[in-house]
Amino acid sequence: MGKTMKHILLFIVLFTAVSLITGPSLYAQSVDAATWWLIVNPDTDGGSPNSLDALVSLLTEYGKIPANHIRRIDGDACTRDGIKASLDDLRTEIGQGDRLIFYFRGFVTKPRRSNSIFFLTYGATSENLADALEDRQLNRWLREASQNTAVVILDSYTRDSNLMAYYGNRGMLGTAALISIQRPALNAEDLFGQTLLEVLKTNEVDLDDNRQLSIEELHIHLTTNLDERTLRLTEGILLPMGRIERPILKLSPMLTIVTMPDGASVVLDGQQEIGLTPQRLADNLERRTYNIEVRKPGYLIPPARSVDIELVQGESINLSWDLASIAVHGSITVSDGVSLEGTMVWIDGTAYEQNPLSVQADGRYQLSANIRNATSEADTKVLEPGKMYTLRAESDELHHAAENFTLAPHESVERNLVLTKKTWFEVAQMQFNRKAYEEAIAAFQNGIEETIEFPPMSPEFTKLLFDSFSEVVNKVNVQNIAYVVTTAKLADRLDLREAAKVYWGQVRLQATEGSTAHELATKRLRELNFGRRLINMGVLVLFILVLISGGYALRRVLQRSKT
Repeated sequence: MGKTMKHILLFIVLFTAVSLITGPSLYAQSVDAATWWLIVNPDTDGGSPNSLDALVSLLTEYGKIPANHIRRIDGDACTRDGIKASLDDLRTEIGQGDRLIFYFRGFVTKPRRSNSIFFLTYGATSENLADALEDRQLNRWLREASQNTAVVILDSYTRDSNLMAYYGNRGMLGTAALISIQRPALNAEDLFGQTLLEVLKTNEVDLDDNRQLSIEELHIHLTTNLDERTLRLTEGILLPMGRIERPILKLSPMLTIVTMPDGASVVLDGQQEIGLTPQRLADNLERRTYNIEVRKPGYLIPPARSVDIELVQGESINLSWDLASIAVHGSITVSDGVSLEGTMVWIDGTAYEQNPLSVQADGRYQLSANIRNATSEADTKVLEPGKMYTLRAESDELHHAAENFTLAPHESVERNLVLTKKTWFEVAQMQFNRKAYEEAIAAFQNGIEETIEFPPMSPEFTKLLFDSFSEVVNKVNVQNIAYVVTTAKLADRLDLREAAKVYWGQVRLQATEGSTAHELATKRLRELNFGRRLINMGVLVLFILVLISGGYALRRVLQRSKT
């Protein structure tokens, strides 16, 4: 028992140690150890006194730059020699591939007949440039310190009256630069510095979602999102130079999940639904492997993907899916060997009804539930999951097939149809049911060209046919007796006795005596008039009875008169 307890205690100790070592690493975020800053502030009396402190805090907390990678010299330490000494010191620490950002906040000047910009270090003035730092000299020092990876941020003011002269200076500052040269503010406001602080915290600046804020992106944001402050900035000089894609600040890592089209649910690790695409995850990320699925009703569920998050500052991982629409697909065959050429397939009540799809030579077809619009890259929804539809196929007008189906949210439907030959009258009723009324009447007319022995139609379709045929027969002297016979039969089907008598009467008048139509009309009129004949016979019998009764009464009167 004692040995067992020792093993348990040993396990607890080991487990606790491992947890302390590995547990925090899941949430610990890597620092940006490849970035170095040198902040130079000769004019400690100008600008907002806390702006540089805020910048340092932003770089360490938001940019995850180690505190010992941020060097700052202020006031009387900002001499030419002091700047050179700081750069020499950094040169011994900056590694291969690291980048240096040189931030200068102070006054600058550009003497006449000179193409150089002079940084007014501590003690230097526009009239006495002996202690000032010329841009060419600074560039040499930057190259020595950072192996041509230096970015310059110039947060400067000038008392020079001609700001346009600075545009004539084409000398490069570092390998890239963001230059702000403003006129001195009366209230000593640090216009550029304060604006830059606000902008660096804005995720919208990261236009390409790579989690690295470049000079170009900062400049675009400062010159397109114009408010009162940035308008004042643009009144001075605000321009990027050099390799403007160079980053100034790396942001916390982000996982971007997109689908085409948008609006798919994002599921993490098979259980946590976090929203709809496009989805950007930057907060609460852990250093681990994520399993990600996307699901959108009307589309097949694509395979899940795994991604390793290392929590490296500036890390941007993009996952994208081009979602495949669910579809109704299958094959079309013909029962009696008729060619499939010209066979069309569609779904009632959808866009495919107006634009049927031609089947392939082998009879295969596929109707997508969503049709992508190439002009807007948006999807047009054709079919909705959970709704019942009717799939139809047609060949040479008489061969038809139909089957109902209901779509599941993420699964395609396979339906194999067999075309069978229909009569014109069957086609007519089908067309009527689809509300294709003109086609229905035309199909019915094709049928009576072959035979006037048509089957029962739905009452609604029968009424439509009667209205159509009677209108023509009433207005036009129809030569084809079959049309008049059909009109009379339709009146019979609707139990319109008076109308039937009229049209059967026309048939008897127009049909050749002894023909089938003439005999049919005669028989039908006899049937229609049977009641009237019975009435007439009754009246005649009654009349005869009255005559007989009257004669008998007259005879009795005469006999009495004789006696």
